[in-house]
Amino acid sequence: MKSFIIRMLLMTAVFVIAAAVLNTAARKSIQERYSERNVVVNRICDEMDRYIAEGGDRTRLADDVFYGRLPEWEQLYGRQYCPASAKIMFFGGREDVSGGSNSMICMLHDGDKAIGAVVFSFTDPGYNTMLTIMNIAFGVCGSFMLIYSCFIFESILRPFNKLSDYPEKLSKGYLVERLPEKHSGFFGRYVWSMNMLSDKLEHDRDIIRRMAAERDSFVTALVHGIKTPAANIKLLSEAIATGLYDPEGKINETDAQLAGRIEKNVDEIEHIVKDVVETGASVIYEADPDAKPFYSRHLAELVCEEYSDRLKIEKIPFETDIRTDAMIKSDIEGVRRIVRQLMDNAIKYGDGTGITLIIDKREEGDFITVKNNGTPLPQTELPFVWKSMWRGSNSDGIKGSGVGLYESRFIARKLGGDMYMTAEGSVTEVTLFLPQ
Repeated sequence: MKSFIIRMLLMTAVFVIAAAVLNTAARKSIQERYSERNVVVNRICDEMDRYIAEGGDRTRLADDVFYGRLPEWEQLYGRQYCPASAKIMFFGGREDVSGGSNSMICMLHDGDKAIGAVVFSFTDPGYNTMLTIMNIAFGVCGSFMLIYSCFIFESILRPFNKLSDYPEKLSKGYLVERLPEKHSGFFGRYVWSMNMLSDKLEHDRDIIRRMAAERDSFVTALVHGIKTPAANIKLLSEAIATGLYDPEGKINETDAQLAGRIEKNVDEIEHIVKDVVETGASVIYEADPDAKPFYSRHLAELVCEEYSDRLKIEKIPFETDIRTDAMIKSDIEGVRRIVRQLMDNAIKYGDGTGITLIIDKREEGDFITVKNNGTPLPQTELPFVWKSMWRGSNSDGIKGSGVGLYESRFIARKLGGDMYMTAEGSVTEVTLFLPQ
């Protein structure tokens, strides 16, 4: 966008400079032609004055001095500088002495006395008129170019600049709405393709969430199914190693060695089970936090930009309450991911009467809260909202996987903060805390 504006300014400057150079060159050429014509006209007038002074017939003045010698004048001075006709008017007559825009007037003298005038006319068009027409053409072309450039900027470049951010947001999972169809006039296939891609990615995310939930359930069942038999095997191996089951109570070296190997294998199984549990939690948020300062206002603007159209369509009032427009030093991508989850929950589980984003800074740190109206969870269920695959009693008929808040809290703790939820009356507040 900036490069386009710079190029347009450069093109405008070149256009103005070119127009100025052409005007200057044209005016200089007109002035030179006018000077040459003035010399020719004065020379012809001098010959007419001499003709009168020598007693020539005044009625034949034009024929003898001008028309009769016209080939001589054209050969001597050039046809482009010589007049095409001459009209002689003597004082005392009723003729109009004024000339047109493409003519020159010269006075006739008899000695020192002015006795008349000659109006010399030229057949080529008036250059001042041509110059005016040229400047008008320049102005019209320049205005058309400027208007068309503004049209391209407003109708194509500015919308496309917003559309170009869509794939990046889509890849990061920030987008919550489809592209507006109002851009389809110029980007119809692009809008259609991006919306199709968005639907496909959202569908794939749902499948991945379900598979992750099923995997976690399987891992949990597998872990609990392995732990008890493994512990029993370990106890039996220890009993065999100590000779507990020997009739004489003696320790058999061979049995003791075998029991040691069994116990070692059991330890390896327990270690593998531990790795499986830890791996299941670590894949939630793979990116390392990149803490950089950003203003509270900037975060609110990003949230408004992302959710404004969707909230307008669903007619849900939304407002931001930036109590302190302070600098927040954290990973803005991780924070946006958490706020996005909170906004999605507020839309899904709220009653549609209002959502508020509150950003505040206190001595302890920064507090980012999403508040919505609706039927809140019972107080007895609040401690369980952060568990993986857990869904509250208010989730009947609402699509979800039960891992959103679990992931959000995992990211918050990786950013050095934490999260908590409060519910009073019909208001539910979920807060992200980030330390100083």
